[in-house]
Amino acid sequence: MKKLCLLLTSIFIFSFQQTIAQVEPRTPEGTNQSQTYKFNDNENGTSMMPIMGDALPAIKYIEDTLKVEIVRIEYDLIFTTKSSFRTLYTGWKYGIYAIGDYRIKKISIAVYKSVNKEWQYVTTVNPGAYSALSLIEPEETEDYLFQVKVEEFEEGFSAGHYSLIIYH
Repeated sequence: MKKLCLLLTSIFIFSFQQTIAQVEPRTPEGTNQSQTYKFNDNENGTSMMPIMGDALPAIKYIEDTLKVEIVRIEYDLIFTTKSSFRTLYTGWKYGIYAIGDYRIKKISIAVYKSVNKEWQYVTTVNPGAYSALSLIEPEETEDYLFQVKVEEFEEGFSAGHYSLIIYH
């Protein structure tokens, strides 16, 4: 009886969430929105707002100036290296852009592709700055591994946030 009650409660909650989602759809803010955001860090240094503020101009440039589509945005905490995986498709030119927040002085991107179920090194972009861009035009549809690495932190820091933006 207890299991039946839990099952029915779970079904009710799921159905209720689906009903609300259908009744109150989200709408985009549009071009005339006037919301302003502060991209300051909090006193603990744990806010994602600084990296979001750093990535926003890049997102606007990619979409508004380059007129291409962003297919993935990733934000995360980084101490040394983070890995991200994605299938890249033939016929597209991809940009893989990594940017570090105010704590990261130099960042790089190492690119690998899957060949016979092993990661084959493709290239490393290490511009000596807090952002790095790798451009890839795959000859075949393949899985790729992107390793974002902090080459150097600003003095006094051993961690920070980064954003990885993949577009085509």
